[in-house]
Amino acid sequence: MTPDISRLRQKIRSVEDARQEHVQSILQECGPIRSGSLVKIVRKCGKPNCHCAAGQGHPTTYLSSKEAGRTRMVYVSSAVEAAVGQQAQRYRHFRKHRVSLAKLARQSLDLADQLQVALQTTEPVQPPKVARGVAEGARKRQGR
Repeated sequence: MTPDISRLRQKIRSVEDARQEHVQSILQECGPIRSGSLVKIVRKCGKPNCHCAAGQGHPTTYLSSKEAGRTRMVYVSSAVEAAVGQQAQRYRHFRKHRVSLAKLARQSLDLADQLQVALQTTEPVQPPKVARGVAEGARKRQGR
């Protein structure tokens, strides 16, 4: 049983509308984006008279990201912590829309393939039928 051609067309339109929304979201991104996540780590400095020796520790912020399959931690000063955090958030937002865009593109192609199968005919090609009287009349005029 072939799926309803009209429903397939509606599904394709719906998927393409959703894709367009994700494309618009990606195109609206204007700021710098940075891969990774901000991580807060509490460390001890090693000085015997520091408050961290009692167990409190010093909170420090790092940008954790993957490079060549390995996790890399880069210190982020408090002066740029907010900006780096926003860049990382925009990166995650961008990647989320990119993943959705890829899924919808595959779905759109699958639906287009289904539509092709539904529209394709397997009937044999038949030559057009010529009316019998028309063909005989043409021979008489030619003098045959």
